[in-house]
Amino acid sequence: MLKQRVFKKRYILVPILLFLIWLGWIAFFMTFPVEHDLYKKIKISNSVNLYITQASAGAMTSFSYHYYLYDANKSDTDFMDHVKSETAFMVTNDDKASAEVKDGQLYLHVHGKVYSFQNVNESVGIYLDASPY
Repeated sequence: MLKQRVFKKRYILVPILLFLIWLGWIAFFMTFPVEHDLYKKIKISNSVNLYITQASAGAMTSFSYHYYLYDANKSDTDFMDHVKSETAFMVTNDDKASAEVKDGQLYLHVHGKVYSFQNVNESVGIYLDASPY
């Protein structure tokens, strides 16, 4: 009886293995790729363009539309190369949202869900008119 082990290795190794599998699962979904395609480009002024991208996270998710203000002196390919590091000022699911430019001000009309909106820009005034479906 004295030569019996109190704890067996498998009772410690199995929870550690399950914990490592769980960490791998979390790490996979935290870095899940989101694909951005250029949906529309609107010139606001000589220094700023509005870029709208259609984002897809896979076949089981619906599209979302991300709105960015980006330097007009840079090309579209330069924007698409740096889209992962840019912050969208608005994210919505409305593909028919309209954007109008009047006197250097941006007017957005959205019929659908607005997931996020930040009106923080010194060069362009952004006005949002949103309503549910």
